[in-house]
Amino acid sequence: MEQKELKRLLQITQEIYEKKNEVDATDIYKAAGITAAEANAFILKAEEENLADVVEIDMCCGADYVIKGLTKKGLALIAE
Repeated sequence: MEQKELKRLLQITQEIYEKKNEVDATDIYKAAGITAAEANAFILKAEEENLADVVEIDMCCGADYVIKGLTKKGLALIAE
């Protein structure tokens, strides 16, 4: 994922978070015009790079991820 796209998705995530206090993949792909798989990949990348506080919810058929906010590092990236 390119840095520009990562920053765009972080900005969208922050906007949704400010309204709902949490963000899931469905919120992201609807707002960003990407696929569900791309939204999930973004969430995992954001967690891996310590850009977002991600909570994993174990489901019977896999896992779901919820973003509980951006980290200082994530907020700094969108402020650039």
